[in-house]
Amino acid sequence: MLYRRFSIIFIIILSSFLGANYLVWKRWTEVLLTNTRFQGGDLARTGYIPGSKDFRKNSTDLPRRHLNIRNYDGRRIDVLTIGDSFSNGGAGGKNRFYQDYIASINGVEVLNIPRYRELDPLTTVALLSNNGRLDSIKPRYILIGIDEKGASDMAAPLDAAFFIDSNLLKNYQMIDEYIRLPDVSFVNNGNIKLLINGIAYRLSDRAPFGNVYRRALVRDFFSVSNPGSLLFLRYKHLPTPDVVRGLNNNLNRLAGLLEGKGISLVFMPCVDKFNLYSDYIVNNPYPRSTFFEELRTLPKRYRFIDTKAILIAELLKGEKDIFYADDTHWSWKASKKIFETVIF
Repeated sequence: MLYRRFSIIFIIILSSFLGANYLVWKRWTEVLLTNTRFQGGDLARTGYIPGSKDFRKNSTDLPRRHLNIRNYDGRRIDVLTIGDSFSNGGAGGKNRFYQDYIASINGVEVLNIPRYRELDPLTTVALLSNNGRLDSIKPRYILIGIDEKGASDMAAPLDAAFFIDSNLLKNYQMIDEYIRLPDVSFVNNGNIKLLINGIAYRLSDRAPFGNVYRRALVRDFFSVSNPGSLLFLRYKHLPTPDVVRGLNNNLNRLAGLLEGKGISLVFMPCVDKFNLYSDYIVNNPYPRSTFFEELRTLPKRYRFIDTKAILIAELLKGEKDIFYADDTHWSWKASKKIFETVIF
């Protein structure tokens, strides 16, 4: 009799546990932790914030596409691009490669290549110039596109890059920035993390699980369930004026080197999401980056694409979804506007 009672209690507890997990999974967690139907950004996924997920699928409707290193056939290239996940389609969704806007709007050939190993894009271009690979590709422009935070890492002196010789393109492999999430059972620790974070975000900007901050905006900027919430990552270190000057010096030196080869250098720092929306955060308590303000004032031998100025103008017009609500990357709307403004 006692055994039967314990068995019934155990079955009730197990059924309740499984039922609760299944309910949370189907209601919220499944769309965050799987790519079975739609993909989304890292911020909603790692912060367990389902109301900010921007459901999207990869698609392209532009008339002209860029090349990458896997399908490059040796043809003459007009614009060579190199950077981080912004350059490698990391956001996903519609027209995820900004290079396709360059190609379609200007009618030019665009080749995107990855960085060499763990080196930053600027050093990689210096190496390509040094070992003669640029002489075979012969682009008219080289565009370095990198997140504002990552740009600060390119301020160290470049001297070493001019004395290294490697056959960089021989074993290049394109990095696929699209995250293929592993299969997850409906019983998983993400369910409890979602519930805990849901409570924590009501009390604080940051929850226990993940490094994602959430802050209210003065108006709706996104087309998701939580249109007035900004998800973002904090700066580890704000760029100092000395760092920005060091970066500018390196860019000027590289631009001078490329000029001798008939190549124009273009630098596109991709404005950080928090930086772009910071003026619209309710009672914003966090320090703001002055990266673009510092860089604007410095003398340049390269072409500077001021993505912050271009995209702030769009926010002032009331445009939504310039960035994806659930991601650190901008959307196709930003890419389109930037390269309607900057013509090659």
